[in-house]
Amino acid sequence: MKKFVALHIGFLLMSASLFAQVSDSTAVDSVNVETTSPDSLQTKPNDSLAQKKKEKPKPEDVSPWRESNPVGSHVITNDSLMRWQIWPNWGDFQAYRNDVISFRQGTNGRVDAYHINGYEPLEQEFEMEGISLNNPITGLANFNLVPHRKIGLATESYGGNYYSDIKLRDYYIVKPISYLNYDEAGGAYRNLEFLVSQNFTERTNLELSYWDRRGGGYYPNSSINGSQVFGKVYHHLNEQFLIRGMYMRNQFTNDEPFGYVVGDPVTFPFSEFGSAPQSSNGNSKLTRWDLIGGIYHRKDSSSVEDAGLELSISKNMKNLRFSGDTLGWDLRTLNADVFKSFNLGGILLRAEVGAQNHSLEGASTLSESSWSELNGELSASYNLFRSSRIYGIANMDNRNDGSFGYDVTGGLKGELFERFTAGVSASSFSRIPTMQAMYWESKNYTGNPDLENETGISAAGKIDFKLTPTITFGASGRYKISDNSTFLSQDSSFINSGKIDHLAGTVYGRFENHLFEIESSGTLQQFNYDDQDAPSAVLNQQDQIVWLRNSAFVKGYVFDRAAYLKIGVKTLLSPLYYSARTFNTELGYWQGNSTYQELPSFFRLDGELSARVRGIMVVLRWENALDGLGQAGYFESAGFPMPPRRLIVGIRAQFRN
Repeated sequence: MKKFVALHIGFLLMSASLFAQVSDSTAVDSVNVETTSPDSLQTKPNDSLAQKKKEKPKPEDVSPWRESNPVGSHVITNDSLMRWQIWPNWGDFQAYRNDVISFRQGTNGRVDAYHINGYEPLEQEFEMEGISLNNPITGLANFNLVPHRKIGLATESYGGNYYSDIKLRDYYIVKPISYLNYDEAGGAYRNLEFLVSQNFTERTNLELSYWDRRGGGYYPNSSINGSQVFGKVYHHLNEQFLIRGMYMRNQFTNDEPFGYVVGDPVTFPFSEFGSAPQSSNGNSKLTRWDLIGGIYHRKDSSSVEDAGLELSISKNMKNLRFSGDTLGWDLRTLNADVFKSFNLGGILLRAEVGAQNHSLEGASTLSESSWSELNGELSASYNLFRSSRIYGIANMDNRNDGSFGYDVTGGLKGELFERFTAGVSASSFSRIPTMQAMYWESKNYTGNPDLENETGISAAGKIDFKLTPTITFGASGRYKISDNSTFLSQDSSFINSGKIDHLAGTVYGRFENHLFEIESSGTLQQFNYDDQDAPSAVLNQQDQIVWLRNSAFVKGYVFDRAAYLKIGVKTLLSPLYYSARTFNTELGYWQGNSTYQELPSFFRLDGELSARVRGIMVVLRWENALDGLGQAGYFESAGFPMPPRRLIVGIRAQFRN
């Protein structure tokens, strides 16, 4: 199979180079070709009439729809940056950011955890095109749902919670366009995606895609098999109104090892035949589909979107089987959302109200079979100077079991002398416990309906200083003080914690010009607990973690500008032992800590290459290239080893007409 893929890569590159040469030579030859002037053509009257009949109508002038970024947010990435990289899923993109500490289970297709600028998994809210990516029961975001190769723009903002908004690309090309994305590596890893987009008129576009993905195979009972079916349509009613609809269906059939028998992590065998899973026959099936439609408004063709109404329905089905029990749910969610923006004397106001109804069908792991939520957001921003803006945001959540929460944030975002950019915010919050923490009922775990809201204050910020046009220094961080976080107790129920102080920070330096990209960064997280000797400490309290990252790339045109090449390495060093998060498979819940021994220090080196020749791109990543040199392997989360050294080969091809 690898030889077959390599042969195709070579064929595609040779074909693209030949096409480039043919195109160039044709352009040169055509300069010297004599053409007959129109006046000298001898045509009959009937011929001229036929030509008039064949004339195509002029294309209609349609201005692409533009959406404003959330107040106080900044851009994470966009389409032009994403296309140069291999990411098995959106979670892997997060893992390579300089301000993230990741806790992955070693196989794509699973619910992994990421501390993003100090925000923990239950503090993160992800939304894509009006659809929440957070599970209504567990509260965790599933990054495997994101069709990341379609992302046009991704933003994030800091409050009491972390908020991320993902917008997908819209195509405004009358002729059809299609994409083929294929990645393959050792084990069972494979990603295959095909997309086609067609504008039936200048106003109407239809996009369809299918994504097949597989992984695992490096350790016993670790395989995953998933797929995604996606469709999106938009239609400009006129210059002011747009209607849009989207359907997305994700399905996964996974082996569930429930972690591996580790003992001392230093002596773990890191092999398919030497490691033993906690469950040799555990498996799960997850199916989720989402359907959303909306109508949106803008003032005129040069303005951004200022109002909209969205209606959606989601179906979330999970079934987990293992030797001790069978768990699952079949959840239907109905959602309605309306928003409107105003500009009052230079103050930009935005109001949004949403309502959700969740209903469980059949047997489930919750004592409540249905619940409703009402949430709202009010934001205001004002330009203090030409490039500085002050803003405020108030988020409110109400659940029909009597729970009420809020997140109120004030911040400042600006730029000074085109060299110094900064964004800082301070928040007060009260976070409602998840439905799982309050109402879970299974053989081994129970919820606690008497849980109180986690309350506290949070301050976060991000600063960048451009020393020269090529050298940039920056820092980001967060400090939080809170009470009543949700903990998992020794008797397998949920409880409230005492006071917790949490500090996280990142510093970095970057050099970038037309030939080189070099970056170094360091990330720290530190927790202080009011009661470090509590019985629940071993399952919840987290250690100090320090991660150091470096990367260096060379880029530029090659072969007389026929291709663009980027090649380099990325490294990660964790110099300290620490007790890491572990995934509780039965609950689908990330415990703050584990009963495993501390994870030893580790390092990782990835080599990457990307080459683009016209509409074809080849991307390679040699992951964990130094595996076996100085360490047998490594863990990011307790009980789940990371994959060994592997070469991922990817092809990105674009076809027009």
